[in-house]
Amino acid sequence: MAASLLSKSKYLVGLQCPKLLWVHYNAKNRLPPVDEQTQAVFDQGHEVGILAQKLFPGGISVPGDLSIEEVIEQSWKLLKKRKPLFEAGFTFNRGFARVDILNPVAGGEWEVIEVKSGTSVKDPNWDDVAFQRYCYEGAGVPIRTCHLMHVDNTYVRYGEVDPGKLFIQKDVTDAVAEKAAGLDDRLKEMLQVIKHTVCPEVEIGPYCDSPYACPLKPACWKHVEEHENNVFTLYRLGGKAWSLYQAGIIDNTRIPSDFPLTETQKIQVDAERAKRPYINRPAVAEFLEQLRYPLYFLDFETFQTAIPLVEGTRPWQQVPFQFSLHIAKSIKAEAVHHSWLWDGRGDPRKELLDQLSPLLEKQGSIVAFNASFEKSRLGECVDAYPDYSAWMENVLERAVDLLSPFRSFDIYYPSQHGTASIKQVLPALTGKNYKSLAIQEGGQASEEFKRVMFGSVSEEERRAVRQDLEAYCWMDTMGMLDIIRELTVLSKVDPRGV
Repeated sequence: MAASLLSKSKYLVGLQCPKLLWVHYNAKNRLPPVDEQTQAVFDQGHEVGILAQKLFPGGISVPGDLSIEEVIEQSWKLLKKRKPLFEAGFTFNRGFARVDILNPVAGGEWEVIEVKSGTSVKDPNWDDVAFQRYCYEGAGVPIRTCHLMHVDNTYVRYGEVDPGKLFIQKDVTDAVAEKAAGLDDRLKEMLQVIKHTVCPEVEIGPYCDSPYACPLKPACWKHVEEHENNVFTLYRLGGKAWSLYQAGIIDNTRIPSDFPLTETQKIQVDAERAKRPYINRPAVAEFLEQLRYPLYFLDFETFQTAIPLVEGTRPWQQVPFQFSLHIAKSIKAEAVHHSWLWDGRGDPRKELLDQLSPLLEKQGSIVAFNASFEKSRLGECVDAYPDYSAWMENVLERAVDLLSPFRSFDIYYPSQHGTASIKQVLPALTGKNYKSLAIQEGGQASEEFKRVMFGSVSEEERRAVRQDLEAYCWMDTMGMLDIIRELTVLSKVDPRGV
């Protein structure tokens, strides 16, 4: 029975791509393992769902380790008790759905409440609930209304988390009714897809990334990714990339001369055609002239959670847990490094301010890559600890964004592939990269920090990960100094000689 049923999650998969749906049922080995960051999203969703259950005292959970047949059997038995049910499951027309909360209302009816860890209602959520209602009502469970419950990003934690204030509940009954139109036919089509002995061929399209990034994309997009500088890497081209692709143009170097491009897009295409960098030397020199020594290269790492872990923070607030700071008294001087990594005790915002403030003297440029991020995090820290307001004003006056000359395409290397990320800029300019590091990007750093600081791991593993975090954050700030040094050379060199 279970193999022939279409679950709620697979129904959403089928809405996105029939090929992906077929693979889920017939060739799971083609799916990559769930990565750490995706698993973290699942885990947070589970934690949020458990917390929401506290709003329904006396509720009964249907265990998650039962077979589908056992879930259905137990759900029917519990339905008679007329109490809130958590994860009850029912089937209709070979569709199967489990609802986060099934709450009894007057007249023998029920209301469906789906809990999400996000801060707003999104379009796929309506399809989610529409399928649930379809299965429940088809099975004979009368549903009066449907609701989506999500976290309120204006809630601030003080003391124990208050579920009554953390969540917002919205009636989505009408929107769900609209999404239910034609659901019968869609379900039949999906079940037919699953039965096919051959995987359906599906051309790539915008749906490969909407509403979620498809795990089959590396395989389906192989013919595109073979072109390093394909039209989907062209800076802010958006939907126009699809018109080029549909016309048979994949590589940027093949874009017709009469195709409308912005100035930055032209710079990118010309650099890729010429296979050499574009450097606006006067603009780069002007950027460098604003720098005042000593230079303070600053980078933060942050974590965020649906349920706030730190007193005085909001859901999904970026909470800094680490900084790296390289201080260079001159362009050629050896930089002095300082760092801080939160140990999980107290308020990291206060500790960050206490540790960082004495290191940033009153003169000298404070350089960050995408400085708006560091400035915003500092602002949030000072909002919580206003004694640092005057210090903060001085810091903001001296802040310089190293992203600026790359975002404006005053300098562009073909190997950047249309992005100004430091992960692309650093190797393009200096040949250095993050490949030898255990942690190679910010999302991974955040998840690893949460895993070892708030999860159950050995002290040895915790120490090892903390060392990896130190190495990663060090690379970010040392990399900025290396970029400045290279810009200093390039601003005086004819780019044709590079």
